[in-house]
Amino acid sequence: MNAVKASGPSHAPPDPDYAEETSMSRISQLIVAWSGPAMIVTFIIGGCILARYLPPQWSPHDSAQRVAQIYIDHLTRIRVGLVLTVIAYSLMMVWGVSNAVQTRRLEGKFPALTYLQLVCMAAGTAQIVVNTGMWATAAFRPGQVSPEITQLANDMGFIILLGTWPPFTVWAIALGLQILLNKSSLEVYPRWSGYFSIWSGLLFAPGGTVWFFKSGPFGWTGVVCMYVPFVFFGSWILLFSVLTIRNIRAGEVHRQELAPEG
Repeated sequence: MNAVKASGPSHAPPDPDYAEETSMSRISQLIVAWSGPAMIVTFIIGGCILARYLPPQWSPHDSAQRVAQIYIDHLTRIRVGLVLTVIAYSLMMVWGVSNAVQTRRLEGKFPALTYLQLVCMAAGTAQIVVNTGMWATAAFRPGQVSPEITQLANDMGFIILLGTWPPFTVWAIALGLQILLNKSSLEVYPRWSGYFSIWSGLLFAPGGTVWFFKSGPFGWTGVVCMYVPFVFFGSWILLFSVLTIRNIRAGEVHRQELAPEG
């Protein structure tokens, strides 16, 4: 007697395209990737338009009295701007995950460069959050404490912002190396973007001149110290935001293809 075929739900594996389309991974990765452009917009409003830390409305040569007076004259605007600035820095941390998720697909069980990206992203974010705290300290009691104290907190903010570049440089180099060392047939990012990431990371380093110079191109109001790192950092974020969003919209959120070992 022929066995009667049992009825019931099919246990066939789901169609991979359907699984990918219905996965929350696509939506969550898009949210994370869009944090990069959101960070830049938030920073422009908070750090540039309201608080006016870029371009700086203070100079390293300003007297302590002048530094304190600027805080007194624009106190509310500076404080609101700093709130938006620290939010922008937090969005940068969120954005960093989007690149690590994409390049993680290129590494095997021990993704050293992915971990390096995440560690440097976390360390860099922690540093510049402290930078915002220094400026917020300067804006806490201007006119009530010695102007030299306000000046010191203001100086510390710029020195931390520009002088603590190494985690950001290592972060960008790690991302670039993941792209350039890829031996699989899976291209997460174009090869030229790996070179761009490494060069961008190296060009964050001129911010370190803030430790030595108070004027000219190497001081915090100068082209080399302030604007070269900021221009390349912003370009780096925008470029990889566009590339990552393009990948996610194309469905590149799950697939992993590793090169054979040996």
